[in-house]
Amino acid sequence: MRLSDFERSSIVAAVVKFDHAAEVYLFGSRIDDLKRGGDIDILIKSDVLGIDALELIEEELFKHIDEQKVDFVFTGKSRLSSFAAMVLSKGAINLCPPSTA
Repeated sequence: MRLSDFERSSIVAAVVKFDHAAEVYLFGSRIDDLKRGGDIDILIKSDVLGIDALELIEEELFKHIDEQKVDFVFTGKSRLSSFAAMVLSKGAINLCPPSTA
């Protein structure tokens, strides 16, 4: 995964600030350590957040990391879009695994 720990935690924090139950996944070229460059592709599974939350999440995120190209895709947790199902089936990385406590 080509994200620093700080970038990863900043992305997760920016999303869960608005939905503590959201699941955040990295997909696309940044999951491949052998590739270079590329935008950051993030899938957000949430029954609360949607595209209307995008500006709030980006504003929060860019307080902590340098502005760069980040693409967000939103899907419901209980009802995945077909694109989200495909992304998850291709090996997206869960950035905030559920706690086992």
